[in-house]
Amino acid sequence: MRERLNTSIQSASLILVAAGLAWVVWSQDTTMKDMLTYLIILMVLIESLSLYLIGRIYPESHTTFKMGIIATLFILLGIKIMLPDLFIPLTITVFAINFMYNFYTNNKRRRGGFKRRIGNKFR
Repeated sequence: MRERLNTSIQSASLILVAAGLAWVVWSQDTTMKDMLTYLIILMVLIESLSLYLIGRIYPESHTTFKMGIIATLFILLGIKIMLPDLFIPLTITVFAINFMYNFYTNNKRRRGGFKRRIGNKFR
């Protein structure tokens, strides 16, 4: 159940990003930097919710990667102020990496190859 909800959340986040970018194209009053800032904040919330839902099911490498994505999104907010010329390309790159990884893990999980391993703690 949690895995289906996670897949739905990830699909909704992709639709949200596409809708936000389409809004910038057709709207005259919203800038790309403003829309990406709003999308970063929403993506942090979505990724945190996703990590909460499936953190105990997926392997530790997945949890580490998702924590890295969340940290990267927060860092991008600082880059917006310090290096505004690099903000848009870096943000789009982070979104692309995140979405590619999400669909990779969802497909691998459906096939049964993406499970948390229960190790022996007393070796």
